[in-house]
Amino acid sequence: MNQALFFKTILFFGLLWICSSSAIAQTPAPDLDSITEDSYRRMLGRQEGEQGDMVYPNFVAPDYDTSLEIYTVADVPSPRGTGIIGSISDPKDIIDFASEQRINELLYELEQKSSVEVAVVMLPSIGQDVPKSFAVDLFNEWKIGKADTDNGLLILTVMDQRRTEFEVGYGLEGILTDVVCYRIGVNEIVPYFKQGNFGGGIESAVLRVKEFLENPETIDEVYGYSVVHEEQEFEWQWYHFLLILYGAICLIMGFWYFGQAFDIQLSKDDYYDKYHRLHKLKFGCTDILFPLPMLFFARMAKSRLEKYRYASRFSKKNGKPMTLLTNYDEIDYLEEVQLLEEELKSILYDVWITEDRSDIMILEYEGPNGRKYSDCKECGYKTFGKINSLILVFATYDRGGTRIDKYECRNCNYKEEKEVQTPQKSRPSESSSSSGSSFSSSSSSSSSSSFGGGSSGGGGAGVSW
Repeated sequence: MNQALFFKTILFFGLLWICSSSAIAQTPAPDLDSITEDSYRRMLGRQEGEQGDMVYPNFVAPDYDTSLEIYTVADVPSPRGTGIIGSISDPKDIIDFASEQRINELLYELEQKSSVEVAVVMLPSIGQDVPKSFAVDLFNEWKIGKADTDNGLLILTVMDQRRTEFEVGYGLEGILTDVVCYRIGVNEIVPYFKQGNFGGGIESAVLRVKEFLENPETIDEVYGYSVVHEEQEFEWQWYHFLLILYGAICLIMGFWYFGQAFDIQLSKDDYYDKYHRLHKLKFGCTDILFPLPMLFFARMAKSRLEKYRYASRFSKKNGKPMTLLTNYDEIDYLEEVQLLEEELKSILYDVWITEDRSDIMILEYEGPNGRKYSDCKECGYKTFGKINSLILVFATYDRGGTRIDKYECRNCNYKEEKEVQTPQKSRPSESSSSSGSSFSSSSSSSSSSSFGGGSSGGGGAGVSW
């Protein structure tokens, strides 16, 4: 790669950015209200038509302990169980009876047609717990969704924190993405909840969820244009200066690194010395920063390193041409410990010989696992690396943990142990804004329940109202 190609590439990306910015600015914003309302009316009409064909059970709510004000996961009554039929757990009757009946009917229809299990939980308080973490734990405690498809959804509302969380099973994340859940919360939950109409907000959100799960193509119709903004005059913002500064740094670093590579190319060093100089420079640029110019530099350096490594060589003793042996043929010329280093891929060896065997040259290069191993303090070979770790104290949300890292030399069996302090676990953060979102990832584990045995893939989003 030469400097002319580099400048052309930078110019191409700059023009592409300018053109795309102009196109976005000139795109007219559609009438979102009409799109959303029309789709919503069609959904209502379709549900009214289907209601006559669906036979609903007599929904029975769980027995509630009305004396509780702060709930733990274990305290929340499940809406499924012996003699309990429904999808709502609402100990304080936050949702009115008519809305609760309608929500149960909608979710019953959804489950009968698609096997998707949805649970709605309305709680007055969970104390100091984070709603997102509480939702993940409750989802996995109840095992919402089918075990073979993980198609569950939990809609949790915590009244004193004014927060609603959507916790999505792994099998539904392709449709109910974090962004889609967030938009449902902002568009359906927040407006109703701010007016004190909690039943209406949950019903509206359930309708939208049902619509998207039964007809995923309507997601683009309802939300597809929601991020388009009206044309505005350009105003300088603080991040524009950061972008300019970043671009300047990219150019300076690009010129410096390409200049260094050019200097190595013109030097009279041996190919082996050139290889190691360029290899060190390449790892230096990727360790410090990796802007766009460094991407081109890394690609160029990789190609040139191969050229330096496999270039024709001549004996420094007698000037005769030398031949690179194959991995199989070089075995006779390497020591046993060198073969071990190659097996560990900590070091790779190239063996060059003259045709008459009058000169043999063994060159070493850092292998793919070169940073996983170090030189052993006892034998000096690059065969010393970590073999396993033992956790002594698990980290919690309140304190860090402790582990023991065990190291061993694969050549001489020299051993070391190092005690490492691990950081404490960080609680999922949540926004304090009126329509903030929280996205998170969590693994699943749970106990038995009357849901289908599903687990949470950690997807979902939350909104504050």
